[in-house]
Amino acid sequence: MSSYENVLKIVHLNDLHSHFENYPKIKRFFAAQSAGFLDVLRFDLGDNVDRSHPLSEATLGQANIALMNDLNLTAATIGNNEGLGLQKSSLNRLYDSANFPVILANLKDKGRQPNWALEKMTIETSFGMTVDIFGLTAPYPLAYPLAGWEILDPMQVLSEQLRDSQADFRILLSHVGWRFDDDAAAKFDNLDLILGSHTHHLYEYGRKVNGTMIAAAGRYGEHVGEITLYFDESFNCIRSEIFAENTRHLPSQVGDKELIQQLADRGHALLQTDKIMNLPSAISNDFPQYEATHFVAEILGDFYQIPAVIINSGMIVKPIPAQLTRDDLHEILPHSIRMVKFSVNGAELQKICFELYEISSFLKTQKIKGMGFRGKTFGDLVMVGLLVENGRVYYQDVLVSDTVTYDILVPDQYYFAAYFPILKNSGQADILFPRFMREIVADYLKEENKWQK
Repeated sequence: MSSYENVLKIVHLNDLHSHFENYPKIKRFFAAQSAGFLDVLRFDLGDNVDRSHPLSEATLGQANIALMNDLNLTAATIGNNEGLGLQKSSLNRLYDSANFPVILANLKDKGRQPNWALEKMTIETSFGMTVDIFGLTAPYPLAYPLAGWEILDPMQVLSEQLRDSQADFRILLSHVGWRFDDDAAAKFDNLDLILGSHTHHLYEYGRKVNGTMIAAAGRYGEHVGEITLYFDESFNCIRSEIFAENTRHLPSQVGDKELIQQLADRGHALLQTDKIMNLPSAISNDFPQYEATHFVAEILGDFYQIPAVIINSGMIVKPIPAQLTRDDLHEILPHSIRMVKFSVNGAELQKICFELYEISSFLKTQKIKGMGFRGKTFGDLVMVGLLVENGRVYYQDVLVSDTVTYDILVPDQYYFAAYFPILKNSGQADILFPRFMREIVADYLKEENKWQK
């Protein structure tokens, strides 16, 4: 038998974020690259679900699973958009209809493995090689416990798994990011291949660290990965071909645009059936009043009974129509963002207000990405219940005292992102799970509408 007959083909996708515009090409690519090989592994590395798409929002990710089923996956792992973008009850149901297993070892439910995930998976190729497949997701120790999950250190978990592995070849499905992948490859001599994601990095032709092969295919389905591995009869990998294909270079077909539009139309139709409230009139978000931003901020403050709210006008992507549906609200507040309550003394509050104003002036026209933000630019900073005037800060029209404790409400993006470092070192921060901003606004207005009738 020729050693080149021992071939393992791998096709992988990561961080699609519900960018279904590339899905038809990806589906054909998965099928085409699998054809003619006895041994093929097909993986999704997480963050497939992103509730910024109307169909993902309307179905809480179930539509994504249906599309993933058509890729004939060997396995998938989860990203933070599945793990934290969905409430626990929704994540527990997300994979009910999946025709593939989920592999995930560092997320637990009261110390136990979730019933929808395996800690690892072992397969045997047609030429007798055993392959252990591990899955890990990015740890957010401040957030996962609030969502009802226990999150474990991925390096420690991987160390234990590799120590116990007796397989001939080992693959890690990593939704932890490139730094972790590099560190893991440098640390462990028996980790053969890492399929990376989370940080949206792209390795067009792969790379090696300490003999470990690493592949990564960017984000949004803009690339899709293929790997061909050749083994000798002792199961040593003697040749590897790693490539991330740019989906722009893949041919479109008749019907692709229609399918993509149908997915969006289905989502919009489902969301439009949920009527929230008829407002007296539409609410614009024009400079300088930013009425829609004030409207949302006041709802959030009233809902949480916190009188001071800081929010940027770019959070409100569109004006608020008079006849408000869940579909409208999804377009107005598409973000995967919750609120954070800060309890700070007056001296800290003054520093926070001054720094936020100073930094936000530079962010105003910047295109902001990540940390759940799905808008365009940052916009202007809007404060409700707070006033900064002549170098002084007023809380509900009363001058702030250095020694008094005050509560303020801000989007969690301010806390997680790097551009407001003062918030990471100020007072006590409580992330307010489980609902997103738009869910709070919807519930609040529905309740108000009920009492008005």
